[in-house]
Amino acid sequence: MAVFEGVFDAAVAHGQAIIDRLQEAARRRAEDYRYDLRMARDLVQVAGSGATLWLLYAHKRLALPISVATAAVTAGLTVASDVFQPKQSPQVEQSPSDEASQQEEQTRRDKVINSIADVLPSVIGALTVAYSPAAQNALDQPMNLMPRDSSLPFTIGERVRNATSLFAVYTLVGHWLEMAFCQLIRLGVVGGDYDRSNTMLWDWWLHPFPAEGIAGLLIAGVLSPLHEVLLKRFEGRIAPALAVSFLANQVVCTSIDYLTGMVANRNYELWDYRDMPFNFQGQICLQNSLVYTAAATLVAWIAYPARDKWLRRMPADLINLEFSAFMPTYALLCLTYFV
Repeated sequence: MAVFEGVFDAAVAHGQAIIDRLQEAARRRAEDYRYDLRMARDLVQVAGSGATLWLLYAHKRLALPISVATAAVTAGLTVASDVFQPKQSPQVEQSPSDEASQQEEQTRRDKVINSIADVLPSVIGALTVAYSPAAQNALDQPMNLMPRDSSLPFTIGERVRNATSLFAVYTLVGHWLEMAFCQLIRLGVVGGDYDRSNTMLWDWWLHPFPAEGIAGLLIAGVLSPLHEVLLKRFEGRIAPALAVSFLANQVVCTSIDYLTGMVANRNYELWDYRDMPFNFQGQICLQNSLVYTAAATLVAWIAYPARDKWLRRMPADLINLEFSAFMPTYALLCLTYFV
């Protein structure tokens, strides 16, 4: 019973930490979410707690050091964010005085002391559980680092896990690729308008872009299998298979771009292609259609098959650990920017 209680208490603590951070993210406006030490604290805490929960569920010994590390790093970032916050508020800057400066310095010291007092129990609790014989006896499984048998098909659960992870990763990677493409517009390499005022694109670089995630799923489920079918149909001849694949990819990518525009960009707040040659309703244009199609073709022919082969060989424990750490982090970002 003591063994179960120790592991259960640790799981409850980490689960509650994730819930607290997610609730805070849902209540906070995206405009108030700063890329600072406190944000790093939130990301570390949900990632570490998510990983710890899976390790506890699987009775892995690694749960103990990961739990302690998560608590320690979270505590350090919490205190550091209070130590390195701006020393003066705007009101103090407008009417500086020694008394006001001393008062604010005392307030800062009190806040740091209170912050240390708040985070110490979590660190002590994590250490207590980690070094308790009961928890060490309960968590008796080492990490299985043997490569997965690549000849075995994925189970339904593994397919759902892989698709969910793919969608989440592509929403972020797609955002960064769009940033890179906009830099080409800024440099005059390709046509278009460079809009530095787009906060969603430039200032919120962890903002997930769902359209790119949907494109990733379609590449995995339709376009990448299609390229394999075409290679067989054309008896391994790359040129005709690539040509037909490119046209199919263009239909899919352009459709996603147009439907996204009709849903989220009806007033041309995010982009406006009406001045671009060969545009349709200002939502899509030939230039961007070709760029997106080239990227999708590269992913369908090279990147996704390489990822699939990698997943088939990677140890299952490592994949599950990564998934358990990443998905709470992704949920925090979604709640911050979409709720």
